[in-house]
Parts: sequence; C-alpha cells; structure tokens
Amino acid sequence: MVRGKKLDSLLISPPIFYEAEGNIWSEVNSDFPALGLASIAAVVREKGFSVKIIDCNILAPSVELFEPYFEKMCAKKYDEIRVIGITSMTCTIKKAYKIVQICKKYFPRAKIVFGGVHATFVTSEVIGKKYVNIVVYGEGELTFTEILQGKKLSTIKGIVYKKKIKGKQKVIMNPPRERITNLDALPMPAYDLFPVLKYRPAKGTYKRLPAMSMMTSRGCPGKCTFCSKALGNRLVFKSAKTIFKEIKYLIKKYGIKQILFYDDTFTVHRKNVIALCDLLIKNKIDISWTCFARVDFVDFNLLKLMKKAGCHQIMYGVENIDKRVLKNINKKTNVVQVVKAVEWTKKAKIDCRLAFMVGNPGDTKRIIEKNVAFVNRINPDLLIINITTPFPGTAMFAWAKKKDLILTYDWDDYDLAKPVMRLENLSAEQIRELYTIMYRRFYLRPSYMLEKLLSIRSFADLQILWEGFLAFLSFLKAKSTR
Repeated sequence: MVRGKKLDSLLISPPIFYEAEGNIWSEVNSDFPALGLASIAAVVREKGFSVKIIDCNILAPSVELFEPYFEKMCAKKYDEIRVIGITSMTCTIKKAYKIVQICKKYFPRAKIVFGGVHATFVTSEVIGKKYVNIVVYGEGELTFTEILQGKKLSTIKGIVYKKKIKGKQKVIMNPPRERITNLDALPMPAYDLFPVLKYRPAKGTYKRLPAMSMMTSRGCPGKCTFCSKALGNRLVFKSAKTIFKEIKYLIKKYGIKQILFYDDTFTVHRKNVIALCDLLIKNKIDISWTCFARVDFVDFNLLKLMKKAGCHQIMYGVENIDKRVLKNINKKTNVVQVVKAVEWTKKAKIDCRLAFMVGNPGDTKRIIEKNVAFVNRINPDLLIINITTPFPGTAMFAWAKKKDLILTYDWDDYDLAKPVMRLENLSAEQIRELYTIMYRRFYLRPSYMLEKLLSIRSFADLQILWEGFLAFLSFLKAKSTR
C-alpha cells in the first residue's frame, strides 16, 4: 500500500450479467459504459477532485470477481477513498448493495452515495440500508460535486440523507435540484476513465469496430406508462456542434468507427439532427452510427440525409399494434405510422429494427399472434422482444401495485425476460411461451434466412451474421430446456 495516497471519489457501475436461462440479452452480449458516471466524473475532475471509475461489466463482471479486483486496484493503491458513488438500475440494485459492502470492508470511513434510476424512485429502500449515507435523486453532476466540496447536507438539493435528531435517526429529503438545461456547458464525458476498446455492441446492432455509445439528450416528451422518467418529460439536448466535437474526439483518440446513440428519441429535434448530419457530411467524417427513434418523428427526407451521414440502423419502439393495448400503455402512435416509418427506412437503405413487448395490460394470445403476423408482413431487418416489466417509478408499476398485480419484488427478476406482473388474460407461463414464439416465428422463416444470406457483402458481414445466429440458437436452446 502506498501510504498517504488519497482518492476523492470512486464511481462504480455494478455488473448486469443476465444469468437467467432464456434471456436474449445474455446471448447478444452488449457492453457499454455508464455514460452518466462519465459525465459526473468529468464535472468533478474539472472542479479539481480526483476520480476513478470501475465499470464492473468489463473489469469485474460478477460480485465474486469484484472483491479481488477492488483489493488489487483500490485497497492496495489508496489508504483513503473519501466518497464512493454507485449507480444502479432496478435489475442491478441487489448486486450494488453487495458491492458497497465489500467497499466498506476496506474503506470503512468512506461516504457511500447511491444514484441512478432505482435510487431515484425507490429511495426509502436504498437509504434504509445501514451502509448508505446519501441518495442522489435526479441528475448527479452538480449534486455529487457539492457532496465532494463538503457543503452542509441540509443545503444540497436533490439528496436524501440520514440525520440524528434528539437521539433518533431521521431520513431527510431535500428539495429537488433544477434540471440542467444547457448540456453544452458540461465538459465532455470522461471516456478516458473507461477501457474504451474493450466495449462491444449487441450482436446485430453494429457494422464496424471499435464502437462506442453516446448520449446527446436527456428527458423524453413521451408519456408511455412503462417508462420511468427520472428526468421528467422536458427534453434537453446537446447542440450539433458539441455532438460533432465529441465524435471527432472519439475517432482521433480511440479510432472509433461506430457510434450508437442511446437517446430514447434521437430524431425528436429534427433541426439538430439535420445540422449534425450536415457537419458529418461536410467534413467527410468516416463513421457509421445507429440510433433509437419514434415512428412519429421521422420522414423520408430526414432518413435519406441520415443515411448519407453514416446512419445504417434505426430502432423503433413499436411495442404493440392493438389500439386498445396502445391506449392502455399510453403509446401515442398507430399502425399507419409504423408502416410508413418502416417503408421510408428501407427506402433510405437503413436497416430497420423494431422493438415489441409481450405482456402489456390488455394483451391476449390472439393479439400477440396478430403482432407476429404484422411483423412478419412488414419484415424489419431485426426484431427485439421484451416481456413487459413495470419498473418502479413508472405509471404501470403504480397501477399494478395498486391492483395487487405484482408477482414479485425480487429486483433481480426485473430483467425484461421474466413476467413480474399478473394479467387477466395471460398467465406468466403463457407470456413466456409467447415471448419465445414471437422470436422463433420471425427469425426462423426460410425467406428471412435467405434474405440475410444474400445480403452478405464481406467477411465482416458474414462474421456479424454468424455471431447473431449462434446467439439466437443459444437463446432458443435455453428456452426449450427450461
């Protein structure tokens, strides 16, 4: 141990490692950094604080592997870590709890701060853990910086903390912090604190390597009942110039050839997308990229420009085609918009990936079969199916909890591949079965397989297709042996 060496802040992203048999995400094997931590790290470093990030998915992909890694890379290098911050989704929160206990074993005086979507919406559970000192809800950059600066907890907006009052420990929730509205004012995310070249996109979603993800906006104008809004409905975004600068940095420093934009609705701000495309085209930037979009926020002219600028795949969240089900989940789209978006995307020669859900309120076997027939008819390039999961903080979770429809509060099960909510018309087993059927009927069509074989233009195309095929077979095998 190097005595006297101090680290101001350690930020941790816990491992996901989908363990469940029959979970498609355990097969497609996607790894990308926690960009929220990268942004927090950039801000606190700019303020003069030392910071390190441990992304467990790459560096220590299980709780068992975390301790030896932490001992080697932290306990033997520092004699003090002032603040340990950990972000967590619902499906990783139990692992996060175990990880911070390991951290406390080596650094008992470290202040433990939890953030992320689960901590934001299930605050009482998280702050109730004896080893958790503070919960940050909402955006973390300014709040975490003020914690490091040693400001009085009572003055820091956006936190929940413990305080002894008359000998009894009380939980104090401070007022929320105002949203950051100028994302351009934030420093570039601290990509250098990640093992950038070790990340890999999900099989079938990339064209070239190395690849990296980016977030260019925060918030979402949609009000779907299954989506948690940790940052609300107000959408704020980075300017095209800032996004362009970030892309150029990733290309120059790491040789990145593929960008995956992870914004929920990348095309909502049409003028900004056009400005970014113009910059990429004008400066002859050699980059391939993908994004997520809504079917009601695209048009053919925009898609043509995006293709010219390097976009090769778009994922649209369709969820369902039944009008009543769409109304139940407050998805403000319709079948006509889906058909047009797919048609325009194909015409622009961009790969089209559609996302559907099985197990929405109102779903029946007949409705799911109609969804299968519809998807096969419009024939997207890729299909993603998730089992509807009412995450804490969503309107769907509140509705299901009120009606006593939640099957389990074991957060490990909230992995998008297990039914955690009872439905009137479908049992949990039927939902699992329809989930597999929808995948099988789409990907095992002879016409689809022939189309994919004929699309091969290079060895790289063949390798990507083969990896995806093997992953899908492994998924089906796991489901059939349950």
